[in-house]
Amino acid sequence: MKTYTVQCEWDPTGWWVVTVPELPGAISQARRLDQVPGDVAEVIELMTGEKHGTYTLATEALYPGVAGAVAREAVALRQQAEEIKSAASDAVRNAVIALRREGLTLRDAAALTGISYQRAQQIERSALKHAG
Repeated sequence: MKTYTVQCEWDPTGWWVVTVPELPGAISQARRLDQVPGDVAEVIELMTGEKHGTYTLATEALYPGVAGAVAREAVALRQQAEEIKSAASDAVRNAVIALRREGLTLRDAAALTGISYQRAQQIERSALKHAG
């Protein structure tokens, strides 16, 4: 499936200027970012004949200045937090399984990993289900 890059740049007049680099001359405007996919779909269909749903959009929004930099930092930090959360979840799962293999009770495995007894049970059941 083809992916079109959609670049959105804020204009001080209060509009997002929207371009599609893969389609020279493909330009649109939107008041809000949530309006961009619909507007761009119309432009792509007019220029290429491709129907919405036969391609994906990779949207890049650029807001200038300090506020834009702070917003980009917030997005990056949220992404890092999600990655850390996923890694922590995997580590807890592996720890519960390892502690149980060492003969500890589910309650002790839960206490050592900082999760509830019920969550430790879920982890163990899932591990047993996937092992068999």
